[in-house]
Amino acid sequence: MKAPQPTRGRVLSLIWFPFFFAAAMSVLYLAAFAHPEPHDLRLGVIGTAPAHLPPGFATEAVTGTGGVADGDLAAVYDSATSTLYVASAASGTRADYLTAVLHPATTVDLVPVASGDVSGVSLFFYGLPMLLVGLITSIVLLQFGMWPVRRKVATIAATGAFATVVAFTAGVARDVIPADGWLLLYGFLLTQAIGWLTSALPRLVRQFFMPVAMTFVLILGIPTSGATVNADMLPAPLGWLHRVLPFGQFIEAARASAFFGGHGLAKPLTVLVAWAVGAALLLAWTARPAVVVAVPQEVIEPGHQRLHGTVRSTAGIPVAGATVLTLDDGGNELVRTTTGADGSYQVDDVRTGLHHLVVTAAHHEPEIVTVAVHRRRAEPARDIVLTDWNDPAGNLTADEIGARRSLI
Repeated sequence: MKAPQPTRGRVLSLIWFPFFFAAAMSVLYLAAFAHPEPHDLRLGVIGTAPAHLPPGFATEAVTGTGGVADGDLAAVYDSATSTLYVASAASGTRADYLTAVLHPATTVDLVPVASGDVSGVSLFFYGLPMLLVGLITSIVLLQFGMWPVRRKVATIAATGAFATVVAFTAGVARDVIPADGWLLLYGFLLTQAIGWLTSALPRLVRQFFMPVAMTFVLILGIPTSGATVNADMLPAPLGWLHRVLPFGQFIEAARASAFFGGHGLAKPLTVLVAWAVGAALLLAWTARPAVVVAVPQEVIEPGHQRLHGTVRSTAGIPVAGATVLTLDDGGNELVRTTTGADGSYQVDDVRTGLHHLVVTAAHHEPEIVTVAVHRRRAEPARDIVLTDWNDPAGNLTADEIGARRSLI
């Protein structure tokens, strides 16, 4: 038997994403990293402001360098001594840019990066595993679609804790981040926010899970992080996304805690916590059990039984209109019925012995269940799960689908 092939519409609904991924990543990553330009870059000035500043600078008169030490200002320029005060811990790229533009006689780094961070971007690579582990865990959990939500949450917590501890230990051992214990909390919070959010997506967007999740985490999350190029040197739309997306706010929280004594920590931490709370609520909402309407039981004659249950997809959604075919042990058709709006079915007057239930539904893989019907025992509900073609957890190959269909 020739294996069934997907329709053209289904192919197009999935195959568009690699093209979009390549185009979007090329445009956004090059816009963010290739040619940084200031956008509302705050420069403090002691004395006279430098002449011929490029567009995008916001200068303000100051009397000291405290704004740089606290992370509020990008830099302070002292015109009397032609000295530029920067904080490379806030952004090494920005510090180098300001030095190249202002040509100071002396550049003073008030808040340097950790001694092992030669490139100045180690904070980004420290945070990257914690960003990705939540997404990867949710992809793996697609293979366990019938796990209860508590088990999924426990798995996300385990992988998140492992990634957080390993990344922190490696970063401190290489002296690329300070040994600030609060980073463990912020990192774990990021892993849970991403893991919970992406684990809730399959129920909402179904076959579009990968495009939505990877767009959120990779295409938007990385170039707007502000870790390699600070937010005030990103294009305005990316700078705005930096202020609301979880990875960018994790970077800001980690930077404020580790290098600036907690100054400016409240805002990014609040945004990060809000993402975690929202993701937890969304996951709980998508994992809510389906409402099952109780059907009054009718009296069945002695020697006969009723087979009943509910047909659901791997996402836990009731499948209405599914065909339930009851065969005896010899393969002879006995009864044919369909499921109701709530996915329930029942077959009355079933004799004792071995029977087979063959369940089929449009856009679902068929399922065969063998049941033994007993004479003097009330039959329990025979709930059946069908693999939905549009469910990312339904990952049968075409050959496997053909083999299963040949059984019916």
